[in-house]
Order: sequence, then structure tokens, then C-alpha cells
Amino acid sequence: MKNKKVFTIATVGHSNKPIATFLDVLKKHKIEVLADVRTIPLSRFCPHFSQNALQDTLAKAHIKYLYRGKNLGGRGVNVGYEEAIDELVGLAKKGTRVAVMCSEGDYHDCHRYTTLTPSFEERKLTVEHIEYEKTNKIAKRNK
Repeated sequence: MKNKKVFTIATVGHSNKPIATFLDVLKKHKIEVLADVRTIPLSRFCPHFSQNALQDTLAKAHIKYLYRGKNLGGRGVNVGYEEAIDELVGLAKKGTRVAVMCSEGDYHDCHRYTTLTPSFEERKLTVEHIEYEKTNKIAKRNK
């Protein structure tokens, strides 16, 4: 019986994390290409995740940045949706470690899960949703 090759694509939300934490997660998962699928690639609260700043930071970390928010965004009308999905699937099937990024920290609340995951799974990819490690600290209230 032949072993079937399993191809994987990852998803990640930047949330409000420091850029160092975000980069550590990408490195831990050996991400080589980050596809930004935010319709509007800006962050008022975390300017290090705005498109230009993020692209520069990723380049220094040797991670390729692709902007695909006009194709795979969660708001408005996407153009070239199928072609953009096929592009990312093609990269994954060549063995490239690809992550699709949006801003929402919990993938359950994001179009990465509701819209993009089914499209990747239809094309026989396994989707890995990267989550940040939870802390075991208990918040204490002052009395």
C-alpha cells in the first residue's frame, strides 16, 4: 500500500500580540510564506501589523509576504478567489510552509475557518489553525 502525501496549510490570527511573539509562532511552525487575507491590511491598535511594517519585519525574518486581501478577504467582494486559493494550494503542494493570516485571534470567529478552510479542504489540504499558547496565570482582583 502506498503512503499518501499529506499537504498542509496553516492559518494564524495576529490578534493584539507583540510582533516578537507573532514571529516566534511563525518560526516555531516553520512558516516560509505568509498570505495576508485582511481586506484592509492596517491596524490602528497594533501598527506593527499594518501592511508595510509587517512586510518589512517578515523580510528581515526571511518570510515571504503575499497580500491576498482583495482575493481572499473577509469583507466585501473578492476578485480572483479561486485563483488565489489555487495559488496557495500550489505552494503547499510543493512543500512550502504557508500560513494564511488575518487579524482575528480565535480562528472560530474568522473567515479563515468559515470560508477559507472549506476551500482548502476541498482541494485535499489539511488545515492547521495556529493558536497562541495559553498562560496558566490566574487574574487576581484587588479588594
